[in-house]
Parts: sequence; structure tokens; C-alpha cells
Amino acid sequence: MPFSDFVRTLNSPNGVFPKHYASTGLDQPFVATEGGVFLQYANIRLESRYLPIVELATGKIHGHAASFQAFGLSTRIPMLSEAVFVLPTDDEEFIYLDRLVRTMHALNYLTKPSRGNLLLKVHSRHVLSVPADHGLAFEEILKPCGLFPEQITLEIEIDGTSDTDRLIRAIRNYQSRGYTIAASRFGRNHLDFGLLREVRPEIVKLDPLLIDSPRPLSRIIDNLRRLPGKVLLEGRDVRSLKKSGLLQHIDLLQTHKPFPHWHAAQAQGITAVQTKISSAA
Repeated sequence: MPFSDFVRTLNSPNGVFPKHYASTGLDQPFVATEGGVFLQYANIRLESRYLPIVELATGKIHGHAASFQAFGLSTRIPMLSEAVFVLPTDDEEFIYLDRLVRTMHALNYLTKPSRGNLLLKVHSRHVLSVPADHGLAFEEILKPCGLFPEQITLEIEIDGTSDTDRLIRAIRNYQSRGYTIAASRFGRNHLDFGLLREVRPEIVKLDPLLIDSPRPLSRIIDNLRRLPGKVLLEGRDVRSLKKSGLLQHIDLLQTHKPFPHWHAAQAQGITAVQTKISSAA
């Protein structure tokens, strides 16, 4: 199905989103542009951005982590992304918005010439609010546009979750459908290795507070590797990893700057990382 046709299908009254939003003006959330789509919600414009995730051992691009920038729809005044998710009035609308954002990211990712795995955040409120069949609705959105759960990593925060039993069931539902799971912000408040053993995420994303703490990081990471799972850091450069002694312990690095020109900059980014790793070793 052509990209523009798929966007129209999603926006149609018989699309995949709740029909009662027709009365609120939220039934036409996606706006197609020459380079992809943006999302309009509550007089806010949301646009996708992608941060490369690099395999430190090889310098190759593993994939990209999606996030969004928010602006006033008419004013273009920027706003914090966290502020967008305080707007839903109930759990149903929150689930709707969270799924809309991930759908926008998936649609825009299709327009990129070289992609890899796509890392998408799923809010804890979404995970705990959906009663069953986690990932099914999103899978039904993805498949018509040629994306499958096996190409998606869902980033879920597990630290400080109020209902661990529901969290475990939800993650197992996602995994049974083929999604990869990344446990987010591990070590922010405490080190719950027991919960990690229950959910067995394929990726563990360390919280910056843990990295900057005096805790024995190499021992913590060794324990994570026994799960097993890959260890991911966000927003650090190879030089700082070498200085801290973490370089040989980390599998994946999520950079802190997006590529302004996807294709050419991606090749340059790979070369730069490989050079840094070689010089740091």
C-alpha cells in the first residue's frame, strides 16, 4: 500500500483508533508531508526524531531510538515532551496517545533509506492500563506498512513499578508476539535483579544516575550479562567510557545527537565510532 494511502487509512473513520474521538477533533491525527508525517494532538504538533544506536564491538549501526519534538500547532513554540503526556483525561486517551506516537515513529521510519531496529518507548501507564493482549493492537497497525514486531524494540521502565505481576504478564505478552524488550532506567532507584530475571529483557538500559554513582559498575554489569542481555548506555562518548573503565563492558551506545542528514551522516557516524574504538582500545 502506498505511504499516503496508508496514512489516509489510519485517519479514516474505520481506522484502528477509537471512533469516539471524531467528536473531539482527534480522529484525523496524522498529517502527511513530503518527508513523512507529523502528529497533531490537542493543538500540538509532534515530530519524530531518531538517535542512532551503535554496536561498540563493531561500530555498526544497530538501529535507532525514537523520540519526539513538540511544538504549538500554530505558534511553533517548542514545549517539553513530558508535558504532552499530562494532557490525556483518562487511561483510554493516554493509551490512545501513546500508541499514536509510536505509530508516527514507525511511519516516519519507513521513509528512511537505512534503518535497522527501531527502539520505541512504551509508557508504564500504558503497560499497566491495558488489561490483556499487549502489543496486539500495535502489531495490527505495523503489519500493513511492512513492519513486524521482530523489527521493534519496546523500551519499558521497570524500576519502581507499582504492579510487578501485571508488568511481568505484559512483557511476556510483548515477547510472545516477537517484540524485543529493553528494560529502561535500570538502577535509577534500586537494583532489582530478581525482576530482571522474571522478565528477561534482551536489552538493559542503564540509568545515568547509576553510571554517575559510586557503585561498582563492572560487577553490576557482570551480573546483568548472566541474565543474559545486552547492556545499553545513552548519551556517552567512547572516550568517557574508556576513562571510566566501562568500554569493554558495554554492548550498545545510544548517541545523544540525531543525524541531520540520515544517509551520509550515518556512514560518517559509523566510521567515527570505529575510529574512536580503535584508538581507545
